[in-house]
Amino acid sequence: MIFEGFAELEKNGWTSEDITAGYVDLFSLASDLAIPAIISGIPSGARVLDLCCGQGNVTGALLEAGLDAVGADFSPKMLGYARRRVPAGKFVEADAENLIFDDAEFDAVVCNFGLIHVPDQPRALAEIRRVLKPGGSFAMTAWCGPDVSPTFRIFYSSVQEHGDPSVTMPEGPNFHQFANEASAKTLLGDAGLAMQNHEMVDCYFDLTVPEDQAEIIQKGAPRGGYLLAQQPDENRTAIKTAVTEKVRAQHVYGDRWRIPIPAALVKSVAV
Repeated sequence: MIFEGFAELEKNGWTSEDITAGYVDLFSLASDLAIPAIISGIPSGARVLDLCCGQGNVTGALLEAGLDAVGADFSPKMLGYARRRVPAGKFVEADAENLIFDDAEFDAVVCNFGLIHVPDQPRALAEIRRVLKPGGSFAMTAWCGPDVSPTFRIFYSSVQEHGDPSVTMPEGPNFHQFANEASAKTLLGDAGLAMQNHEMVDCYFDLTVPEDQAEIIQKGAPRGGYLLAQQPDENRTAIKTAVTEKVRAQHVYGDRWRIPIPAALVKSVAV
């Protein structure tokens, strides 16, 4: 299924100076916590593709581990961050649904919270399988849904309570489907990737003030930012106030606030 509105939302988000800067400065403080888990187990000397590499943090970690890594992303804005952060890295502009690499070029592919932003995820998985050598590994992360994630539960419930009901998101793939083990296994298997492991990784936001949580969502996430931007001013203020009060009451951590945003780590092998 082609999600044109969703694709446009993601494209606009990842070409926006505000959203890209907000992701790098704010949201990635949580997503970077999954880096050690996603790169673990890759054999020494492997050639690795960091797909949807964003600001290059995973690519940099792969290089530091002595691996032959290349980062790929469709967003020139994010690639600019990556090249500044990892000047020794190799980064290329590439669409996850139509990769520019040769068949069986890589020993491993990793994708840290990137695939969930791709409109045609089955096609992207087929491309990942194509560029992997037989027996090569694919590891990805995806955010867990509000049933287990306080971050998403707080945000979604606040939107439901205080949002304008006429404001809706463009239809897109289920944002949390890879956090479901059965769904992940089916999606990967259909692309020729046999799932080997599905586990949870503890990620979180560590805040000095509870008001920061709403700012992270608004400034650092294309979907959350879009949903808040479309609200009338009164509704947007009410949503952000509700998020702040829930964080303040539920997630105090000493003199700070820590809000879990657990992730699913999914590892598979090309068959």
